[in-house]
Amino acid sequence: MKIIKNIFEFIEYRNKLSKKIALVPTMGSIHEGHLSLVDTAKQYGEIIIATIFINPMQFNSSEDYKSYPKDFDQDKEILQNRGVDILFCPSISEIYPDGFDTTIKVDFLSELLEGKYRKDHMEGVATVVTKLFNIILPDYAIFGEKDFQQLFLIKSFVKDLNVPVKIISSKTIRDKDGLALSSRNIKLNPDERNIATEINKSLIMGVEKILLGEKNSKNIIEYIRIYLSSFNLIKIEYVSIRNPKTFEVINKINKEFVILIAAYVGNIRLIDNIIIEEKNG
Repeated sequence: MKIIKNIFEFIEYRNKLSKKIALVPTMGSIHEGHLSLVDTAKQYGEIIIATIFINPMQFNSSEDYKSYPKDFDQDKEILQNRGVDILFCPSISEIYPDGFDTTIKVDFLSELLEGKYRKDHMEGVATVVTKLFNIILPDYAIFGEKDFQQLFLIKSFVKDLNVPVKIISSKTIRDKDGLALSSRNIKLNPDERNIATEINKSLIMGVEKILLGEKNSKNIIEYIRIYLSSFNLIKIEYVSIRNPKTFEVINKINKEFVILIAAYVGNIRLIDNIIIEEKNG
């Protein structure tokens, strides 16, 4: 696996490549969720490029940024063993040099849910992903469904700005007890780790209630809120039901919907969702 840290060195190397490239952007702290993205990338690209860049623009507090898990040597070994061909890991000064003053903003998505509770988060995501696309010029880019709003954001600006990359979504990977894999999970203490599984359980309970005939989204949201509020360690930030194709709020639930949750378990913020879509054919 080739490791490149300099943008101009990367571009020079990239220009020599003629095969289809699949990109897996990450912020490091690699786990099986990231590796599932690598596996998906192998289905599309002939050359697999992963990135590690902890993007300061998408954190809403310096403490959260500083405490984000980091282990570059371990990440490098894991990615190499999984078959990544090139690892691009630029510094902050490479991505945001002195005088940097340009951002990408998707208005509709930047002010709600993740955008509302994490100031400038969506703008930070859109900006760094755009920069990575411009530097790497991938044919495909793989993103997980766990960060559903982020995935929708990326698909939106790629379409709006005619960015020549195909966005591929990959299913959320979970532990055996249902907890969605996240780099933040290692910060949970044993009690918090046990309680965190209730988030996924509440999503499943919500879907079950819908399947039993409840179609009023407000009732489903209240049902989930009441359940999660029964756990002292859980502090709900939002529960929302939206159209997975448009991200618009759904009042009356039909055949397709996504339920999204953000909540603190202790001091650790977790997000999760469950997506129900009609199968083609």
